[in-house]
Amino acid sequence: MSSFIIPSNKNKYDATKAFNDLDIVHWVQHNNKSVQVGDIIYIYESKPTQKIILKTKVIERDVYNYHIDDSQYSVIGFDFSSKGPWFSLKLVKNVNVNISLTDLHNLGLKGNIQSLRSLDDATSQAIDIISNDTNGLTSVKLTEGKKIQFYTTRYERNPKNRQVCLNYYGYNCMACGFNFERMYGELGYKFVEIHHKKPLFLQNKEVSIDPINDLVPLCSNCHRMIHRDKTNIITLDELRSKISFTYTNFD
Repeated sequence: MSSFIIPSNKNKYDATKAFNDLDIVHWVQHNNKSVQVGDIIYIYESKPTQKIILKTKVIERDVYNYHIDDSQYSVIGFDFSSKGPWFSLKLVKNVNVNISLTDLHNLGLKGNIQSLRSLDDATSQAIDIISNDTNGLTSVKLTEGKKIQFYTTRYERNPKNRQVCLNYYGYNCMACGFNFERMYGELGYKFVEIHHKKPLFLQNKEVSIDPINDLVPLCSNCHRMIHRDKTNIITLDELRSKISFTYTNFD
């Protein structure tokens, strides 16, 4: 199975609504010979939004009978059934991940997205990581951000950096003040999550981490809230401004 990315202009066609309403949509194929049934095609909205909006799967190619009526999703009234052949694409999931072309280049994309482009395995796996939960931690080596193959692509976290961060800040959540040991006793002893202020998955390279300035301890709830909208990871100060109370007895 191969992966590709293709541009979509929201000012011409409402792809998100079309796929969510119809599930299967025809997409112009032109003279493409490389895409096969079963391949994945990500749909990308360029400027001004710059986001991957959909993950789709090719269920048919070389379609010459445009039998799906999606005319209502044509914003400018363009007849997309006027020139074939087409792919039949089935919605896999809504992605809705804001990511610039520069970030995609950092993930390994070659060139611009002006037409259908192939994605190598590492780039497609990185996009999948971005579009799913990116909070899981894997401690391996001193350098951070180097991609490793471990069934899926993961990003290395350094346990020494984690410990330096904890030695400096302690085990209270830096957003709400929660302390696992005081709540759960021995079960919660020295338990807390570590948050990277700048997500590693967009860097696509090994980076040096300052454990004091780049890392911060958070409780599980606050960590999830910071990452709740994966297209807009909020800052620690923004999260603090949203908290309606703090665990003052954990100081």
